[in-house]
Amino acid sequence: METLHRCGYEVEAMEKYSARDDRPRRACEADVAKCDIYVGVFAWMYGFVPEEDNSEGKSITELEYLAAGRAEKPRLVFLLADDAPWPSSLRDAEQEEDAGKRIRDLRKRLKAERWTAFFKSPDDLAREVLTAIVQTESTKRIGDMDTLQDIQAAAEFGPSFLTNLQQRFAELSSTEFIAIRLGPTVWWDTRLHLASALASDFTEIRQFVILDDAKRVLVVSSPLELRRALTKSNPLLEMVYLQCRNQPIQPFQGSEVDSIIFSYPITVQNLFGQPETNVKKEITAARLRELGIKREGEVLERSGPGNEPFSNSEIMRGRERYVVLVRNGNLQGVLDRVDLSARIAAGSL
Repeated sequence: METLHRCGYEVEAMEKYSARDDRPRRACEADVAKCDIYVGVFAWMYGFVPEEDNSEGKSITELEYLAAGRAEKPRLVFLLADDAPWPSSLRDAEQEEDAGKRIRDLRKRLKAERWTAFFKSPDDLAREVLTAIVQTESTKRIGDMDTLQDIQAAAEFGPSFLTNLQQRFAELSSTEFIAIRLGPTVWWDTRLHLASALASDFTEIRQFVILDDAKRVLVVSSPLELRRALTKSNPLLEMVYLQCRNQPIQPFQGSEVDSIIFSYPITVQNLFGQPETNVKKEITAARLRELGIKREGEVLERSGPGNEPFSNSEIMRGRERYVVLVRNGNLQGVLDRVDLSARIAAGSL
């Protein structure tokens, strides 16, 4: 708790309950629900078991853990190591009628349900907890690609397929990382350039995570870098976009983004002298390599059972700024090494 307070975190803990009138179960579960992260520290005592509204006879400690699961909070679990020295006065095996069965069963369930870290000393515990919290907080969600995918779909269905794109792009403003999948819908270079240009001009998206049809990561790159590479391969793509953006917005076109989309096919035909379907090129993994895109991220993958966090050492040993975390073929999120390094230094992890 002292370590977390020094690093600027607010901590809700059992020590405060002696000064409150709430029933312990209700108060504990309410506190868990309003917190961002649950940290469970388990040694060899099962804990206080409230009598009211508790037909299963679970302790406050276990009830908090279950409440965090129902509230879909990240649950970080830390167990005192089996061989760590511990006074007999703090062991249910010596103090309780069940001879420690309940706490042994709980520890067994925790090991089966969650990745668990083990500690042997207060300093060891503080370091493990702070490391896990910083990594959990620093892992950014990879947003869905529905809005950008619609830009590609509009190539087939026409601009009337798109409604309220300005609003939908605004909804992406807090999403820093977006996945784009090259399949089963085929992306054209014209539409990928358009998506990159719109994302760089109208959103705060930091990186595109481009996947193949099997959801393997091909490229991690900023919208601006992808836009640059596509423009270099065909400068007319940028000219089309800029001309669409500089056109006055007509009343029937709605927002600026809608106007750009609406104007795009005819502008392509005017500048290229052919319809978009005749000039577009399909984007494949090979085509991405040919574009010479500057990569700003790499993949850190783990497979097998369990949910063990990636260690800071393996995260920090790479060269690119962003790390895409993949577990058993599923994207877990993205870490910014620069941000993580600053937080590690601040917390002296």
